[in-house]
Amino acid sequence: MTSQFQSEHAGDSAQSIGFSFIKAYNIWHRKIKTDLLAIGLTHPQFVTLAALGYLQQQQEEVNQIDIAVNTDMDVMTVSTIVRNLEKQALINRNVSKIDSRAKVITITSQGSFVLNQALKIVEDIDRTYFSVLKEDKNVFNDLLHLLIQKNS
Repeated sequence: MTSQFQSEHAGDSAQSIGFSFIKAYNIWHRKIKTDLLAIGLTHPQFVTLAALGYLQQQQEEVNQIDIAVNTDMDVMTVSTIVRNLEKQALINRNVSKIDSRAKVITITSQGSFVLNQALKIVEDIDRTYFSVLKEDKNVFNDLLHLLIQKNS
């Protein structure tokens, strides 16, 4: 019987960089999801809050499109996440001072508290998870940025 599996890596899946990447990501992501759940956040909610916190330091007003561009997430996905974060009183949406048709997103004091808890959790996981790379950690990060830049 002939195999229908015609991958160039059929004999050794470890040679597939995409497969190795997704396995490494899944291990990291599973830990992130589990630990963030303890403070009532999903990973996409954390990413959205963290992007908002970062962007608020860089610009006067932040909207959903700014967050979507910064995180490379779909605008409709960000919209759904923002609505859920607003229901949890972690963010506010208000009318823009610059464009009355636009909504500006800001972090509430409760949102700042939760974000700072989440940042500690995620940064601790990152520090531990990526520590095995030792001095290659910065090279790995540079290579990730190269992939993002060349494939965006």
